[in-house]
Amino acid sequence: MSVSAPTDLLLPIARGIAARYVRTLRAIDRLDALDGRTGPIASQELRDDPRAADALARELVARLLRVAADARLAPLLRALVADGGQGIAALAVGQGASRLALLRRADDLVDAGLADRDPERDTLTASPLGTDLVALLDLIEAATAASLGAP
Repeated sequence: MSVSAPTDLLLPIARGIAARYVRTLRAIDRLDALDGRTGPIASQELRDDPRAADALARELVARLLRVAADARLAPLLRALVADGGQGIAALAVGQGASRLALLRRADDLVDAGLADRDPERDTLTASPLGTDLVALLDLIEAATAASLGAP
């Protein structure tokens, strides 16, 4: 990839993180409406406080990086990016994990927006956000390795 590749990846990653949060925020707003809450809805609170977006962005990026760097989750995410969608049973065997352990890992990836699960077909695939994040991490790792040999 070219030198501009990290910049080319940043916008899709940022948009992916934001889209994941917006879906969650909408769900919270719907639940609040169903509960008959009378206060401001969560999305309105975010719009009303300009500092809230910055704080939330820091939190979301930190969470994403924690999940992507988790020693139990990173190999699974990389396998999904490399091999595409796979059945849960095959993934469990490939990861050397029980089906239950694999499902818990899958839930962590899905919750972070890095993977998508199809319960009807019992498959797991990397999300576009997961794919872009792995590509960015690969670039960082390659640049680091190259820098280790530099004087």
